[in-house]
Amino acid sequence: IGYQHLNQICDTLQSVMIRRNKKEIANQLPERIDNNYFVPVTKEQIQLHNEYDDVVKRLVFKWRKLGFLPEADRQRLLIALSCMRMVSDSTYILDQQTRFDTKIDELVTVLNEIFENKDEKIVIFSQWERMTRLVAKELDNMNISYEYLHGGVPGDKRGKLLENFHNDPESKVFLSTDAGGVGLNLQCANRV
Repeated sequence: IGYQHLNQICDTLQSVMIRRNKKEIANQLPERIDNNYFVPVTKEQIQLHNEYDDVVKRLVFKWRKLGFLPEADRQRLLIALSCMRMVSDSTYILDQQTRFDTKIDELVTVLNEIFENKDEKIVIFSQWERMTRLVAKELDNMNISYEYLHGGVPGDKRGKLLENFHNDPESKVFLSTDAGGVGLNLQCANRV
């Protein structure tokens, strides 16, 4: 049926539920610290990236020349751009036969530094489920306990993952694709 009467529901719950938005509590939050890591890619990644880049260039040239792109070409353009992003993470995301990447090694280095302090909890997101599989494998190799949320996790089991991450001091990482949707309550994490 869809969402209906949300304003009435909000009014009914207002006396028992506090709902604040970021604007209202921004001054109570600690200052955000961003760290940017520049990670080189492998020659195999560059080669694949350049192949998709050539496709993009040809399609953009055609677009400029004709003033429009047929639907099939628009789809090819979007796919090529996505593949360029995927191969920048790992060739494994595209073919599951090869694994050329450096981001995972960098992540392992960062995690080792972070977990020198045993009280840290971390959230790791990736748009690509196959990338999260690679991260999960590394976490297993490092003997780091984690919760893994992806599109294949049934809705009724997701709450247990969040509960484990919040309450289990051994559960150090919440690994997720964007399958979690809106409203994940992950404030117990120190880092994302």
